[in-house]
Amino acid sequence: MNARQHRAVFLLLSGLVLVIAILVLVLRRWGYIFSSPEALRRLVHSWGVWAPLGTILLQLVQIVLAPLPGNLLAFAAGYALGFWPTIVWLMIGVLGGATLAFLLSRALGRRLLRIFVPGPALERFDRQVIEWGTFYLFLLLLVPNPIGDWVYYLAGLTRIPLPFFLLLVLLARLPSNVIECGIGASAIRFGLREWLIFGLVVVLLTAGYLLNQHRIESLLLRLARFRDGN
Repeated sequence: MNARQHRAVFLLLSGLVLVIAILVLVLRRWGYIFSSPEALRRLVHSWGVWAPLGTILLQLVQIVLAPLPGNLLAFAAGYALGFWPTIVWLMIGVLGGATLAFLLSRALGRRLLRIFVPGPALERFDRQVIEWGTFYLFLLLLVPNPIGDWVYYLAGLTRIPLPFFLLLVLLARLPSNVIECGIGASAIRFGLREWLIFGLVVVLLTAGYLLNQHRIESLLLRLARFRDGN
């Protein structure tokens, strides 16, 4: 592995240790709730309208502040609230966050993205979106990739109309949110073995993604070129 891959693995393992430490602290403080998922759901549902509003707001914030993990939020929302109508609240938050990020980018231009995205990466993805058009933008929304949720801001730099962009967001983001929220809703029946297997799968998928970001980017470009006939 090269230095970048070693750094990615180190960050992954450090993050895993941090997550485990946080989970231990949370379980020591509120373990009595998490020992009974049904009790957790009753507690969250007792919040009334604040439960869906909180879900929408958190989803919106995690998009506008793109480094936050939206897949974890979808899983947690499914676990705490169940699948339906939680998936509706999640997608309202996705569309709201996408709209806000898109309009912020339209208003402030590239100087906003340059604060958060390294210049070479921004120029590369900007050039690729211009060259390969809407289909490549759709692929960036559909498939995990190095630019992540900054794609919402990147779209604001193009001439794509906001309503059409939101349609792309809905089509691309709905499947992953359905899967993540569905797994979260099903996790209410997980025992220790299932949680260990689930945690291992998440770690392996995350490591695979971190170690293959350039391959993923190359694959998306090949798909865009194939569709374009080049």
